[in-house]
Order: sequence, then structure tokens, then C-alpha cells
Amino acid sequence: MNFNVIKKGTVTSTNTLLKQQAKDLPHGTVIVADCQTGGRGRLGRSFYSPDKTGLYMSILLKEGFGSDPTLVTTLTAVAVMKAVETVTGKEARVKWVNDVLLEGKKVCGILTEGAFVGGELEYMIVGIGINTATLDFPDEIKEIAGSVGCDKSELLDAVLDCFFDEFDNLQSKKFLNFYRERCVTLNKNIKIISPGKEPVEAFARGIDDNAALIVKYTDGKNGLVSSGEVSIR
Repeated sequence: MNFNVIKKGTVTSTNTLLKQQAKDLPHGTVIVADCQTGGRGRLGRSFYSPDKTGLYMSILLKEGFGSDPTLVTTLTAVAVMKAVETVTGKEARVKWVNDVLLEGKKVCGILTEGAFVGGELEYMIVGIGINTATLDFPDEIKEIAGSVGCDKSELLDAVLDCFFDEFDNLQSKKFLNFYRERCVTLNKNIKIISPGKEPVEAFARGIDDNAALIVKYTDGKNGLVSSGEVSIR
């Protein structure tokens, strides 16, 4: 596939910029920036995006994305893991749902957003932020964040190749097998964190075919977690 890649210097957020221009751009358009002043993560958090030490990009999807952003997020995590391994030779792993890890440190975050028109999902934007050469992290994340340590251009090409290879097979859900194999959350005691609610303890038993986390609560009941995030106890 030929990618329509638009390269920028400093932007507020590649997701925000692509959302502003989405109606006039074709499926598969990619915006890549050197720096984000307002990079966004899940649950309203910011994403640290210093100048020229990370790969900050967003992909516009106008077709073939189905109706579930969680599946697109997990597919993206698989694509990033495969791309990192292609470029570095190191095995990347994932913490449910969207944190890609390398040598135990978070090196990538993913934010998938959808736009609805008349109740219909018109398009999706997949935001990917990867630390490629960042060394100095803010105090609040310096113990958990790391960098891939690779050439940014080479990683961009690998991510796009892997993403669209996987995306062409989204409906088959074959990528979930790779995701399950690399997921560090499974078979662990966890805390489920949802906005506005107290954390809930559970045991992560598996991942279903819609990428929801299958859990067993402390009272013995089983359940599915499809939103929020988890921490490993």
C-alpha cells in the first residue's frame, strides 16, 4: 500500500490535527510530527512527546475498521510489537490494553478515537506514540518509561508495513493470538481502574475474541473488562 504520509514539525497533537482535516483526506493518511505540545493518552492523560526523540503519528481509517475501537487498538499494539522486533531484534510485549513494553519499560502508547455522524461511525484515528531515543523523562514516569533505541525513519516504515498488513486481516481476528502470547497481564492478579470508581481486584484469566479482558473477581464471579485500564499487583 502507498502511504500518504504528511510530516510536521511541532503540533499540539497528531490525533487532533488529523481529526481537523479528516473529511478532506483519504483513507490511510498518516500525520507524523517531531514534537507534540499537547500529546494525549487514554483516560484524559497527557503523553510526553519531546522534540525529535520519539515517533508521534496518527493514522486515518475510513474503511474496513468495523465497529470496535478496542480491536483496532489491540491490532495496533501487535503491529508496533512486530515493528519494534523487526528493527531491533528485541521481543516487545504488551500490558492490556495498549501499553507496549520493551525490557519491562513502556515505550509506546496508543489512542484510538472514532468520529460519529448521525449515529454512524464515520472514521477512526489511531494515534501511536513511541519513544525512540528519549532519555530524560518526567519524575512521574521515569521509573516505568523507556525507549526503543532505534532510527525513527526505519521504525516508521516498519510500523506502517506491519499495521496495514494486520489491518487487511482485521475481521479474521488472527492478530489476537499474537496479542495473547505477548500479553504480560494474563495469569496475574490485577487492579481494574475505571474513571470515577474505586479500583477492583481480580485475576486476569484471558482475552476474548473482542479483545476484552476475561477476569475472575475476588468473590469468585467471572466478568469481562472492555474499558478502563489495569495495574498488575
